[in-house]
Amino acid sequence: MTTKKSAPAKSNARSPAKAKVTRTQERAHISVEVRRDLWVAAAGRCEFRGCCKPVGRDFLTKARSKVGEYAHIIADSPGGARGIPGESEKLAADPNNLMLACFDCHSRIDRDGKCNEFTAEQLRAMKREHEARIERVYSATGVAESMPVIMSFPIGAHVPVIDVRNIHYAMLTNSDFNRFPTSTFIHIDQSNFHLQDNDPDFWINAQRALTQQYEQRVLPELTVRGGAAHLTIAGFAPIPMLMKLGALVGDKTPATILDLPGEKWLWDTREACPEPQYTYNVPATLPREVSVVVSISGRAQHPVGRDVVEFQAVAPDRGILRKEVHLQKFRTSFNAFLQLLFGAGVRVVHIHPATPLAASIEIGRLLLPKTFEEVHVWEWQAPEWKQALRLK
Repeated sequence: MTTKKSAPAKSNARSPAKAKVTRTQERAHISVEVRRDLWVAAAGRCEFRGCCKPVGRDFLTKARSKVGEYAHIIADSPGGARGIPGESEKLAADPNNLMLACFDCHSRIDRDGKCNEFTAEQLRAMKREHEARIERVYSATGVAESMPVIMSFPIGAHVPVIDVRNIHYAMLTNSDFNRFPTSTFIHIDQSNFHLQDNDPDFWINAQRALTQQYEQRVLPELTVRGGAAHLTIAGFAPIPMLMKLGALVGDKTPATILDLPGEKWLWDTREACPEPQYTYNVPATLPREVSVVVSISGRAQHPVGRDVVEFQAVAPDRGILRKEVHLQKFRTSFNAFLQLLFGAGVRVVHIHPATPLAASIEIGRLLLPKTFEEVHVWEWQAPEWKQALRLK
């Protein structure tokens, strides 16, 4: 006779609940001295990467008001974001563990407690970067001011949006804080222009609008006593309009031209960044009127009907100009090319460009002072070139 083994009795005992980590001391007092030093190190701006809002005034009314908050990297409570028993209590009022933040970024840093997405090392890196940048501003010598001039026109159906804060940031960063934006800037904002560049009336109307805006707003700033001595130019528009802006500015006014090799008008800081090479062949003698093809961001189609001379990058690419020195080299090379054209007898030039933003503006600056009698700019509208405007 077999006996049936009884199943082991189920235990009704529950596993002990995980103890909730709670605050072990009163919220630490952050002294006036620590708050002051943090405000100075952060220059009164939010230290969260990409924000940099000034927290010394109300965001809406702009009235002077302290709206900054003191965010802990290691929470001042072990149960908070990145909190560590024993460490939280020690670091609660340590300035190295505090970030100046706006209300929104303080929420980002603290939300979801222990499940917060940001690590202590990420936040420490943000603090280091921000305070190092401010230190460079404070200690900069030999600095000069530059007035930002921004131009935007629609490109086809694309409506450009340029944030002047990105321009200011690029000016400071690209110059290693030796070039500061003036308190005023000029934005020739034609992003809502009533015509697109495939409309036959676009060019004459766009050129008129740009010239009027330049003469009424930019030129007075350059000619008034004590006015702008240097410009920083950022443009997003069809290539012929960028060349027109360059022609209006000319090469007598000192200017820095920005481009978009990556994000936010910043030049590429990597050392391993190939330098563009250019090639051209200008015969000793040329007709009085020629077509000049400029292939930098891509290979431009050769037009028919005239002799063609081409200035081209050895390896054309949309992001070919990645450093300011690349733009300077382009300017030097293209200027030498223009001198050879003139020496060969050319007096009327038809430009057929495939060029980046900054190069387009520089071409306009270089062409105007030369002794060419006429300069015409064409735009590629597949499957053919369309005459756009006349620079001279």
